[in-house]
Amino acid sequence: MDFTSLKYSELVLALKDAGYEFVTYAEYCEGKRAERLVVMRHDVDKRVLCAMNMAREERRMKVKASYYLREDMVLYGRHVIKFFAERGHEVGYHYEELVKERGDVDKAYARFVRNIEEMRQVVDVRTITMHGSPMSRFDSKEMWQKYDYKKLGLIGEPQMDVDWGEMVYLTDTGRSWNGVSRRDKVVDRASEWKEKGWVYETTDDVIKAVKEGRFPTCVMMTVHPQRWSDNMWEWTLELVMQKVKNVVKWVLLKK
Repeated sequence: MDFTSLKYSELVLALKDAGYEFVTYAEYCEGKRAERLVVMRHDVDKRVLCAMNMAREERRMKVKASYYLREDMVLYGRHVIKFFAERGHEVGYHYEELVKERGDVDKAYARFVRNIEEMRQVVDVRTITMHGSPMSRFDSKEMWQKYDYKKLGLIGEPQMDVDWGEMVYLTDTGRSWNGVSRRDKVVDRASEWKEKGWVYETTDDVIKAVKEGRFPTCVMMTVHPQRWSDNMWEWTLELVMQKVKNVVKWVLLKK
């Protein structure tokens, strides 16, 4: 079965065996490169225990990743922030302030600054990623049309600070590696990557490409931990909910 903890471990081990080096997004922003490189990014949207289990397993496999936590985890879970950092992972902020403040840019930015300061009482936050909030008409990265997050000492936001000419982007958004997404995508490169065969349906397709040497040499992979579970109830619930969300997203994309 796809999207189980076991399948995720199989994916990571296939990448390791093929010679891929795992670096955090902050390390990439600082110029870290390798002949074969993976930035493993985790957007922790919900079910933080799934993310903790994934972080434990990655530590066991001796790889590191970048974990991005949402506002509620920041405000009520300092122990959660420490958990990831203590296991050698990067901890960043998964922001959605413009959605929370219903489009008020000034209020959104002030809230963003407060949350970054709160996180920095626990860890050195250096990178951020936007939560797509596909059901909302607001796009939180539009804050950066008025404000500059780099003035806060932040060094990277993937949609704005990645050279997509050298790096390929894969995400499990939509519960597939070529799933439907309203905002979590790189529009300018999609057709080029498709022509090169860097589009996959299942995790087994990804693993096969890695083993056969048909996988891109520099890639960012976004994995949402709540999708990967060995608990059949959680696994089935996520499957059903994602199918419903995908239908809604298709409708929104058609508008």
